[in-house]
Amino acid sequence: MLPSVKASLIADFDARFAAVMAGLGLDQCTGYVTALSGGPDSTALALLTQRYVDATGKHHHAVIVDHGLRDGSGDEAKRVQTRLRRFGVASDIIPITEPRPTAGLQEWARINRHQALLSVARQKKAALLFAHHAGDQAETVAMRLLKSSGLNGLGGIACHRLQHDVVVARPVLGWMPDQLKAVCHHLDCDFETDPSNQNHRFERVRIRKFLADLDRQDAATADTALSSGQLRRLGAGAARLGAVADKACDNIIDQAVDWHPSGYASVTMAAFADLPQSFWALIMRRLIMAVGGGQYGAAKMALDQLRQRCDDGVSATIGGCHFSPITSPRRASAANYHLFRETGRKRITTPIAAGQEVVFAGCWLVKSAQAGMLHGFADTPRIQGDSGAALPANSMPDGWHLLPHRARQAIPVLTTLDGGSIYPQLKGYENTQSPATMAARFLGMARRPTFLADTLIG
Repeated sequence: MLPSVKASLIADFDARFAAVMAGLGLDQCTGYVTALSGGPDSTALALLTQRYVDATGKHHHAVIVDHGLRDGSGDEAKRVQTRLRRFGVASDIIPITEPRPTAGLQEWARINRHQALLSVARQKKAALLFAHHAGDQAETVAMRLLKSSGLNGLGGIACHRLQHDVVVARPVLGWMPDQLKAVCHHLDCDFETDPSNQNHRFERVRIRKFLADLDRQDAATADTALSSGQLRRLGAGAARLGAVADKACDNIIDQAVDWHPSGYASVTMAAFADLPQSFWALIMRRLIMAVGGGQYGAAKMALDQLRQRCDDGVSATIGGCHFSPITSPRRASAANYHLFRETGRKRITTPIAAGQEVVFAGCWLVKSAQAGMLHGFADTPRIQGDSGAALPANSMPDGWHLLPHRARQAIPVLTTLDGGSIYPQLKGYENTQSPATMAARFLGMARRPTFLADTLIG
């Protein structure tokens, strides 16, 4: 290929990538963290992102997560790191050292990888970029069709969203896998081949082969019954409808929900009384995930039962979240509710290193100057009972006694290595032998990261 033609193709790739970054609002970010596996897709994303930041004066860092699931994975990670360094891409290798589960290995690996990447992105105040592409989108829509997913599910992979105070985006979601390989080829960069992509034990691999067969049949017979392109268009249409629904949800939530920094929400249920069940369920699913800290929304049947209990004006527990009526008006369906994170059923503990920032219980962003173990207020031996009387009266901040009991029970507490305890919501109260600083921020209130422009996520 002539150098001029090659240069023109690379320039086209750069222009398309820059247009996508601007279209998603990602040009408002000051930096980016890319998830790098070493395959063609993530390699192309890292290369495109590095060229983008070189042209715009921003910063970029790639992260390679090594689960140690394959022999030689550590050597492969170092090889990828060395290869990308030649193109100016700085990267870190993060090994996962937690014990492997006996079942659900793939899910364990995915969750640990995602949490490690989110942590780095938060530290660097950067958007987190993944290399999911158009082929991945078609596969995802097909898998969700088989599971009879609703509108949000059929929308496929989201191009951007806010997760744990980090913008998570997929700027090459509209690119075909061959185009990403072409980026690597024209920039003279090799990539790794993952053997698991050919393992038919995995559902996604089986779906990929199925769609490839359909595409070959469609090309040969002009049959338009089903193809990967049609699945992508179906996903795009569902995503557009979902975005409209999400915007409407935002407007209603803004008017009917008060978020409290102590980790709970107050909801005016009358604002939702006349909504169709599907829309009511969509709003409640979002509130439950925000307060309860879960990664997945509640099932349809559970949400149907929840609405009946709310119409009756009684309490309910769902998805790690407790609905507690505040008022008892003449019409039970008009009762206002507090939404609390559920405690007591499952004890949640999270280790934290000195100076580290972690997410606790899926809904708190915690940073501590001291190492220790995070757990819920309800699990603190020194604090029991509804009044919190074990604490000195003068250590209680103004209005603390007015906080609902369930809200107090759910807030994070740090047990330090010296055996002391730090309660970030109790200003001035630290029961520890050494000076410490700890801050905890409730993520349920977050509509956008605190360090990014307001225009990023609308």
